[in-house]
Amino acid sequence: MSPRLLAWSGAAVVLIATVLEFSQLFVDWPFPFWLWVVAMVVGLALLWVGLNRLHIGMGARAVAAALAFLVIMVIFLPFAVVIVLGSLQRPVDLLSGPHALPPDPTLDQFGRLFRIAYWSEGLRNSLIVSTTAAVICTLLALLGAYAIASLRFPGRRAVYTSVMLIYMLPGIALLVPLVAIFRGLGMIDTLPGMVLGHMALILPLVTWLLVSAFEGVQPELEQAARIDGAGRFDALRRVVIPLTVPSIATTAVFAFVLSWNELLVSRVLSISSTPMLAPSIVNLMDPINRVEPQLSAAGLIASLPVLVLALVMQRYLIRGIGEGAVI
Repeated sequence: MSPRLLAWSGAAVVLIATVLEFSQLFVDWPFPFWLWVVAMVVGLALLWVGLNRLHIGMGARAVAAALAFLVIMVIFLPFAVVIVLGSLQRPVDLLSGPHALPPDPTLDQFGRLFRIAYWSEGLRNSLIVSTTAAVICTLLALLGAYAIASLRFPGRRAVYTSVMLIYMLPGIALLVPLVAIFRGLGMIDTLPGMVLGHMALILPLVTWLLVSAFEGVQPELEQAARIDGAGRFDALRRVVIPLTVPSIATTAVFAFVLSWNELLVSRVLSISSTPMLAPSIVNLMDPINRVEPQLSAAGLIASLPVLVLALVMQRYLIRGIGEGAVI
């Protein structure tokens, strides 16, 4: 097959598959989503091969842009339709069939959601616990990771290995002794106990991530600061931390997201006084009394803090990931 025919065939497959998929917004007929994805991959592959054989320099870039658009659509489209638009529907609209756009958009579900006591308290508690756990974990991990990466002491390798092994353990294996300890300390169903429970799961991973960041700092820079009279803490504060700010910011955001989404610890350590966000959303999934638009509204509200944090910290996140802070 000629290169030009390959390119045109690939473009035709992509165009036809896209038209068929999005036509389901207006016409009710079956066109499986997986078939659209397969057709897009095949069409883009044919387009890329054809353009390369034609020695068109923009071919690879165009296909890469199309692939990026495909990935974004696969991630964004379900979120936009199910979560965002779904939260604007009325429960009665579900009886007339699925709608791509709500026939009569309303914000009533958000008001009803915040009138549920455990939901409002769970949202407030999760903001407090996640923020506190992320800040404390980042500070403790910063000191611990610096010690593992820069100091030479007996058992250093064993400590580093233990940090990794603790994170690899199933959450339930850590939860059983945690519950026993917290019950003895009277910290079950309390905010301090919830913060410590989240930290127990998050701290090993955050420490492990920051070790790789500190190992990337050239030792000569810190040694030069020590020669100029700076102490160990001053060298850490004035040399190491400024060089690893993107990695530290990335791990802090990662710690917040892990705590925000934590379900197992939040559900087990809470009885009635400290409802958390993730268990509250699970409670809304009651198969008998479930209200789909209300559940979509809960998912949208739960996503907002993470999205806002990602946008605010975008510059640091991109640099941190590029420097290898998150593997």
